[in-house]
Amino acid sequence: MNSIRIAVATLALALGLYAVGCGGNDKNPTGPGPTPADVTINIIGNNGSNSYSPSPDTVSVGQTVAWHNSDSMTHTATSTSGTAIGTGGIAPGATSAKVAMNTTGTFNYQCTIHPTMTGILVVKP
Repeated sequence: MNSIRIAVATLALALGLYAVGCGGNDKNPTGPGPTPADVTINIIGNNGSNSYSPSPDTVSVGQTVAWHNSDSMTHTATSTSGTAIGTGGIAPGATSAKVAMNTTGTFNYQCTIHPTMTGILVVKP
């Protein structure tokens, strides 16, 4: 009788492990990645003079912007007033998350790590 219980328990455990192993995976590593931003601004180091390129840059309302760090040190792109732009730290070689520009205007931004590094983004209707 005990051997039957052990066999049933072993079978149930095996089926449970099989079901877990065959479970779905929401991530598709071979599928398409996230869509890129409409506009990408580069962060560059030029003989110690860090900058955003292009700056100024112009986008239309509703477009998305990302910043790609082509420099060898971490940078940010952060609004100097308001909260329209705020990338957080962008590691060397990385690209920030997309920022949706939903309001018209001229937006000044800077690197909070290197405050003399500034940029301008114009959002037109």
